[in-house]
Amino acid sequence: MPASPAPQRAIRGTVLVADDDPVMRLLMLEMLQQVGLNGIEAQDGREAVVLASSRRPDLILMDVEMPHLDGFSACRAIRRAEGPGASVPIVMVTGGDDVEAVTSAYEAGATDFVSKPINWPILGHRVLYVLRASDAIARLRIADAQNRAVLAAIPDTFFRMNCDGFYLDYEPGRGRMNGLQGRGLPRRRDGAMEDAVPFTSERCVGRHITEVLPQEIAARVMTQLAEVLRTEQVRSVEYELVRFGETQHFEARLVATGPSEVLGLVRDISERKRTEEQIRRLAYCDSLTGIPNRQAFLETLERELQRSKVGNKKFAVLFMDLDSFKRINDTLGHNVGDHLLKIVSERLRETIRPSDLVSRSEALPGDASHGGASTESSSLARLGGDEFTILIPDLERVEHALNVAHRVKEAMRRPFLIEGHEIFVTASIGISLFPEDGDDCNSLLKYADTAMYHAKNCGKNNAKLYSSSLTMQIMSHVKLEVGLRKALQNNELYLLYQPQLDVRSSEIVGVEALVRWRHPERGIISPTEFIPLAEETGLIVPIGEWVLRTACNQARLWQGLPRRPVRMAVNLSAKQFKDENLSQIVLSALDDTGLDPKLLELELTEGTLMDDAMATLATLERLRGIGVYLSIDDFGTGYSSMNYLKRFDVRALKIDRSFISGLPQDSENAAITRAIIAMAHGLKMAVVAEGVETDEQLLLLEQYGCDMVQGYFLGHPSSADAMTLMLGPLHTALPAIK
Repeated sequence: MPASPAPQRAIRGTVLVADDDPVMRLLMLEMLQQVGLNGIEAQDGREAVVLASSRRPDLILMDVEMPHLDGFSACRAIRRAEGPGASVPIVMVTGGDDVEAVTSAYEAGATDFVSKPINWPILGHRVLYVLRASDAIARLRIADAQNRAVLAAIPDTFFRMNCDGFYLDYEPGRGRMNGLQGRGLPRRRDGAMEDAVPFTSERCVGRHITEVLPQEIAARVMTQLAEVLRTEQVRSVEYELVRFGETQHFEARLVATGPSEVLGLVRDISERKRTEEQIRRLAYCDSLTGIPNRQAFLETLERELQRSKVGNKKFAVLFMDLDSFKRINDTLGHNVGDHLLKIVSERLRETIRPSDLVSRSEALPGDASHGGASTESSSLARLGGDEFTILIPDLERVEHALNVAHRVKEAMRRPFLIEGHEIFVTASIGISLFPEDGDDCNSLLKYADTAMYHAKNCGKNNAKLYSSSLTMQIMSHVKLEVGLRKALQNNELYLLYQPQLDVRSSEIVGVEALVRWRHPERGIISPTEFIPLAEETGLIVPIGEWVLRTACNQARLWQGLPRRPVRMAVNLSAKQFKDENLSQIVLSALDDTGLDPKLLELELTEGTLMDDAMATLATLERLRGIGVYLSIDDFGTGYSSMNYLKRFDVRALKIDRSFISGLPQDSENAAITRAIIAMAHGLKMAVVAEGVETDEQLLLLEQYGCDMVQGYFLGHPSSADAMTLMLGPLHTALPAIK
C-alpha cells in the first residue's frame, strides 16, 4: 500500500539564516522548513546586513563568528538601520552560554540566543516561539503608542512652582487622577492615608507641595527641582499613588522657566508601566508553565554565585529531566505532553519547601515585584522541553540536596491523570555543588546536566552527584562517537557470519550477518559498546544499510556454490524499521546485488514490532510484498500480544539465548522454551534457538521439536572466506546431532 503524502505545512514566515558554514545553514534551513518557515541564506555578516534591509525577513538567525562582519557587529548595524531592522527579532547562535556571551548578544541588540551544540529537533520550535513573543511585544508596543496618542490629545496636568515648593499656578488634566494627593485628607482606621482625589486649581494654588503629595514623594520632587534650577536641564520624578485600591504611576517632568521658577507636567504612565511589566514577564517567564525560564534562572544563578562567594557559602544546582518524555509526545500527542509539563511544574512547586529556595532578601528576575513568578518559585525554572532546574542555597550538607532530589523523584512517580490517560513518568536528576564542582554558572549547569545523563545511564529514576570522572567518561563517549562517524568511510566495519543448522538434517540452512568494528587505535570494539551508541546518534541507519548491502552481496556470491543456497539473516534496528524508505532500501540492495529475495531474512525485535502496531502492519505488508523472509529476534524478552503476533504473519521466531543458557538444568527455562516452540508451530512459524553452547542443549532442543539452532557449539562468527569453506560440499566440521 503506497504511503499517503505528508500534509503541506502553512508558511509561517521568512527567516534569514546567516552563517559562514554551509552545512550549518543547510541544517538550520531544514529544521525551519519542518515547522513551516521559509529561509534566506547569508554567507557572512556583511551579506546579512544587506539582505535584512532588502528582503525584510520576519526573523534573523545569525552566527556570532563570521568573516567580514561578525554576528555582534552585523546585529548592531541592522539595529542602526532605519526601517524593519530596528524591530526584527534577531537570534544569535553562539558557541557558549555563559553570562558574558549572553550579555554581549543582548547589548548588540539581539532578541534571544541559541547555544552550540544546537538541539536540532527543537530549533524550529524555538524560532517559532521567538516569533510569537516578538509579535506579542510588537502588539504591546502598538498599544502603548495608541495610549500615548490618546494622552497627547488630552491635556496633561500642568503647574508652575517656585524654588520654595509653593504652587504658583495649576491646571489639572481631565483624567480621573491628576497625580496629586492631599496630606491633610482624613486617615483610615488603620492609619493609612485615604485614596488620592483630584485637586482643583483653587485648592492647589498657594499650597506647599508637602500639603498635596506624600512626604517621601514631595522630598524627591524638591530635590529634582533644585537640580533643575541649578543645571537648567529637564529632570523627572516617577511615583505611585493609590485610588480605589488601584495603584497609579505618574511621571512629573520639570523644566526651568526662570532663575527661581519651574514648569511641571504630570503624566499618567500607568499603562506604560504595565506594558514594561508584561515585556519583562515575557523575557523571564516560561510561557507554558508560568515558572521562570532559562534566562531568569541564569541571572538568579549568577546572583547566588556572587552572594555565596562573598559569604563563603555553598549551594547546589539540580538538573531534572523526565524519563521517556518523547514517548508520551509521540504516542499521546503534544497537547498531552504540554499538559503534563504544566502539572509537573505545579508538582515541583508544591514539593520544594521554602527552606530549599533562594534567599528572600534578594530581588530575583521575574519575582512578584516585577510582575512575574513569585519569589518562592524563583529558584525553580524550566530550561526547555522536559528539563527543569532547582537552586538550593546555603547548603550545609550534601545530604540536603540529595533529600530534595529524593522528594522530587517521589513526587514524579505519582500517576498523572490527563484527558482520561493515567500516565506514569520518572525523573533523572543530576546535582552539581559550589564550590566543589565549579565556580562559574556555565560549569555548574553543565556538570549538573552531565550528572543527570549519568543518572539516566544508570537505569533512570536516579539522582547522581557530579564527579570529575563523569567528564572523562563523556569525553571518551564523544571520542568514540567521532570515530564511529568515520568508521564507514574508512572501511573499519566488517561482517562476520554465524551458521544456522537445521536440527533434523544437521545442514547449514542459513547464516546471520554480524557487524564488527576494527578501531585503528583500540582494536576490535565489542558490538555491545558501539551498537547502542549508533542507536543513540542515529548512525545505526547508514550502518544498517551498509550491513544489508554487504550481506546481500555475500549471499549472492554463495548462491553460486554447488549446493543448496543458504538464507542470509540481517538484523534491523528500530530506527531502520521506522524509516519510511525502508522498503526502497531493501529493494535497491536486492536489485544491485541480484540476490533472490527469498534468501534474505530480516530480523526484528519484539519491541520494534509492538512500538506502533498499526504502522508495523503496514511496513511488514510492504516487506512481504518484496518477498523477503521475516523473523522475530530475541523472542521472549519483549511484550508481544498473541493477537498482534498472529496478525504480523512472520515466518520464524528466534528464542532468546537467555532461555537456552540454563538448559537442561533450569526447569523453568525448559518449560518456557518448550511452550514457545509449541506456540510457534501452532501459528505455523519456524523456531530458531540462539546461544546453543553444549551437546546437551542441542539434544534437548531436538526433543522439543526446535527447527533450527545457532551458537558457539555449532560455529563461531566467522569471516566470509571461512564461511565459504563451511558451505563447501566436503565440509564436515560442524557437529551432527546424535
